[in-house]
Amino acid sequence: MRTQFLLVLFILMANILEASNAKITDTKLIIEDNKAVLQSHISWENAWHNEKNHDALWVFFKVERRGADVLHLKVKSATSTEEHSQVDFQAPQDKLGLFIRPKGNFSGNIEEIIRVELDIPNVKILQGERIGQFLSFAIEMVYIPEGPFTLGEPGDAFVEYGGLYLSDNEGRPKGLLKITSENQEIKVGPEDGALFYLSGNEKYEGDQKGVIRETFPNGYSAFYLMKYEPTQGQYAAFLNTLTEQQSHHRVNFGGKTYYERRGSIKIQNGIYLADHPDRPCNYMSWDDAMAYADWAGLRPFTELEYVKAARGPTVPKEKEFPWNTSSIERMKRNMQANGNIEIEGGLTEAQLTEENRDMFGASFYWVMDLAGSMWERVITIGDEKGRSFTGVHGDGRLNYYGYANVSDWPSGIQDPGGYGFRGGGYYVYPMKYTEFNPYSPIAYRRYGGWSGGNRKEAYGARFARTAE
Repeated sequence: MRTQFLLVLFILMANILEASNAKITDTKLIIEDNKAVLQSHISWENAWHNEKNHDALWVFFKVERRGADVLHLKVKSATSTEEHSQVDFQAPQDKLGLFIRPKGNFSGNIEEIIRVELDIPNVKILQGERIGQFLSFAIEMVYIPEGPFTLGEPGDAFVEYGGLYLSDNEGRPKGLLKITSENQEIKVGPEDGALFYLSGNEKYEGDQKGVIRETFPNGYSAFYLMKYEPTQGQYAAFLNTLTEQQSHHRVNFGGKTYYERRGSIKIQNGIYLADHPDRPCNYMSWDDAMAYADWAGLRPFTELEYVKAARGPTVPKEKEFPWNTSSIERMKRNMQANGNIEIEGGLTEAQLTEENRDMFGASFYWVMDLAGSMWERVITIGDEKGRSFTGVHGDGRLNYYGYANVSDWPSGIQDPGGYGFRGGGYYVYPMKYTEFNPYSPIAYRRYGGWSGGNRKEAYGARFARTAE
């Protein structure tokens, strides 16, 4: 009889990364048959898999190294200890993590023990004196399937706000542009059949020229997108994995009004904590956001992917919000005076359906808060730095100063350009509503080409991963 396990080294967790409905805890390393296996407990509320698509957990692992930075661990495969498991697993080719997905037609809660085999050439690497705690993280994602979708909307109102349309030979709207292929090269300019938009100020909407190349993630191909914006608890957990030098640059709290404007991250006894861990993480600069994405093995998403995630394949409506109606009257998921986004009227996410998703602010694919929470940074088609983006994923590592080190991504404060904002943001309570703020219609891109704005109470982000 073979020995089932030889050594249990460390038990986690000092840092648990909590998604709004998911936790991964009680992680321990088991060495068996010269294999390194991490065993963890997954607790996941309100998971779903329906005819349209499914949600998923992006799970990844790191290990502390005394006297050095945290090491991102690669994975080989995963299984569940449950005889009748409710999930399946998919590890991407780069092995930086794995997707855990509900099986079949499912709606409810999942609680299982999973076993993840690490891709380690020599298990002794994980047994040295310099090895510290093993860290596990889970981020809720939504699968956005492959397929066509349409940019713009009917009518003329969206044109005033930098909306994208099909141009005639004088740069005037002559219809809507449909994305029908992942290899669709799109010319931008005031020419017949090209994509175009009005730009009262180039720095806000874009330069009105160039080519969106076939390598640009235009939303047609399948991808995963974070179900929610990163939370303050998630960002605090991220900060706790950084070296002292890295954390100097990535600490996003401070300023005279940070705690008055929904911020709650603080440092206590050398540990970063969030008093309100489920609040969306505001005050994120582009550099903060890209560092988090790189660290998590994710990537920024493009403004065309934003439209796809919000609208899906449906026919556009005039002044259409991401929940595919032109009204906010039924909305029950709102910012409250206490600074939290809460669902009013006694509703819970367990009650989310196709018929009531406008009450939850859920998009066609059930992505939450694509409008009304924070301005989300996206890769823009409004300048060449953005149009050159090819969708490379982060590798789980940051540079010495805590910056993302992915050459394919816009550089932020070091070299501005390449990104903009979509979705609208909530600044203060109560806030006067405008045509594009805090709830911005899908087609409106008033700041779609603006690579300005550093840390602000209404600025945030969201991240993606290309599906395989």
